[in-house]
Amino acid sequence: MLSSLFLLSLIASSSLADSLLVNDEPVIMNDEVFKPVILNDEPVILNEEPKVVNDEPVMVDDEPVILNDQPEIVTDEPVLVDDEPVILNDEPVILNDEVNKDDVESIEKEMSREVEEEFSDKEHQDELSLLKKQFASAHSDNETYISIPTELDINTNHTELFEGDIDLSPEQWKVALDSDPKNPLRRRQALSSVTSMWQPMGAPVIPYTFQPGFPAQYQQVVRDAIAFWEQRTCAKFRLATPSDASAIVFNHNANGCSSSVGRRTQRQQLNLQAPGCMTVTIVAHELSHAFGTLHVQSRVDRDTYVQIDTTNIQKGMEHNFRMEPTGYSTYGLPYEFGSMQHYFPYAFAVNQQRPTIYARPAYQRFQGSMDGPRATFWDTVLINKMYKCTDKCPRQMACQNGGVTDGANCNKCFCPRGWTGTNCERRPSDAQITNVAATAQTVKVEMTGAFSAFQEKLVVLQAPAGKRIEATVKSFGPYRFSMCRSVGLEIIPTTDTRTSGLR
Repeated sequence: MLSSLFLLSLIASSSLADSLLVNDEPVIMNDEVFKPVILNDEPVILNEEPKVVNDEPVMVDDEPVILNDQPEIVTDEPVLVDDEPVILNDEPVILNDEVNKDDVESIEKEMSREVEEEFSDKEHQDELSLLKKQFASAHSDNETYISIPTELDINTNHTELFEGDIDLSPEQWKVALDSDPKNPLRRRQALSSVTSMWQPMGAPVIPYTFQPGFPAQYQQVVRDAIAFWEQRTCAKFRLATPSDASAIVFNHNANGCSSSVGRRTQRQQLNLQAPGCMTVTIVAHELSHAFGTLHVQSRVDRDTYVQIDTTNIQKGMEHNFRMEPTGYSTYGLPYEFGSMQHYFPYAFAVNQQRPTIYARPAYQRFQGSMDGPRATFWDTVLINKMYKCTDKCPRQMACQNGGVTDGANCNKCFCPRGWTGTNCERRPSDAQITNVAATAQTVKVEMTGAFSAFQEKLVVLQAPAGKRIEATVKSFGPYRFSMCRSVGLEIIPTTDTRTSGLR
């Protein structure tokens, strides 16, 4: 029995007893006194104010040296204590130079110019012209959609962010802005080369806390996003303690939605402007960045799947569409338009009724399917591969229907959409299953009640072996949304449901 799958989704720092001394006075930061750095069993007393990187603290005896609320960064100069360099592992500690904000903006302008150049050749323009005509003929400017703000919309004009919602460390900015001299349109090395992972591998534990004053009504949204990832991966979250140097701080006093990529060596903010960023979708998206992911459309193979219309990108935002270098790992996973980490098609658009990202001719059926309300099957597999979640399992499960060993539980399979059971051997009990006959029939899908959380209704249309199903969507409620983050219909027209479908 072959089947097609229809899915309707409704989205309805620490206080310590002893102090570090500068000019014989304790260093105070965030109204707290920091623990001293001990060298040769004596506290370090600094005769003059050192120049230290706050984003990349020097570690001595497993404690970060954090000085100066607004540090000046030194290029290739050792850290001095009493006019002597601090020696770790027989080498003087050298601090990386900070990336100046003005330098970032000027280099981003150059990167934007290079992205425009990448898509300016005749081959790109001819294909793009055809795609734009086809889109215009299928979409009227008079159509009215309910717009759902994304993290990119909320972060409009935040030029200090990478790819629209990522906070990079100075070291990561250096890599991001370092072009390959043999191919200026690409970075010399992947950001993954300077991105740290949460530890231990195979069972990472991520401490977190809330910024003081974080609204109680939104703390549950954060916890729901945390629970979402814990249920699907080997990552576990716990409340941070004063001894945790690395931790995620959920910050509501923010101007936008953003996250660091990967783990920092000190506490890092995950910014959630209230109320716009306070959705499980956005929090889960930003947590994926904190795991260490970038956006799908920056993958090294993206030009096979999408075209970028630089003429419709807001001026100065073109740099957000730069690709990762060839050394960037895709972990052998397919390019997925419906990934939660893919830009939606109108990202950074001047004309919000026309895309900036077009699916190339072979993939045009996915034009309306970019972005997603939740992490997909492949989004989850990516995190589990990055953190080697199933390497610790004594055996890999014999999963059916495309399932894989569950990163959160070695004794069961993680199943694609439309399947459940220990080995992904059966349909969910609440699935609406219809056997399609040769004569036309109507299938009605309804979801009722108050929607206070993410809900899905699964409809499975089955045809006899050797037959194909032809379906037409006659109507879809009274409202039309610009994307499927709130209400949407997803059609997976194949028996392989691992990749998200048509929305």
